[in-house]
Amino acid sequence: MSDYTAAELQEMEAEFSAMDAEFAGLGLEEMDSEFGEAFAELDAELDAAGISLLDVEATSISEMADNDYDAQFIGRFLRNKAKKLIATVVRLVKRYGKCAKCAPKVLAAVKYFKAKKYASAIRAAYDAYRCIRACTKK
Repeated sequence: MSDYTAAELQEMEAEFSAMDAEFAGLGLEEMDSEFGEAFAELDAELDAAGISLLDVEATSISEMADNDYDAQFIGRFLRNKAKKLIATVVRLVKRYGKCAKCAPKVLAAVKYFKAKKYASAIRAAYDAYRCIRACTKK
């Protein structure tokens, strides 16, 4: 049974709906369903080996763009998107205290952001979001 009031649950659902809309355009959920089991096994192996984060930037920003201007645009877009999503998951994990177990996932997103690995930061923010959503449903 949930410890949340009906008003809190409605507000939480609104927040999660907004986050779902943010992440939907990124295609992360489809990637998770396609590769989820393989990633879960890999994550378990990495954790067992003492490697908690794996940086999997598939391509550099310059490889995604036709010219330097486009590369700068893509970089700014990813940075701004990551910043917004991370700010939201930070707020959510602080708001829902019983989700403290999700804080390391939020911290991973922040570390990627500080390292200017914005695509990885977005992916880590999505992982944190899923953790927060799951812990609030208990």
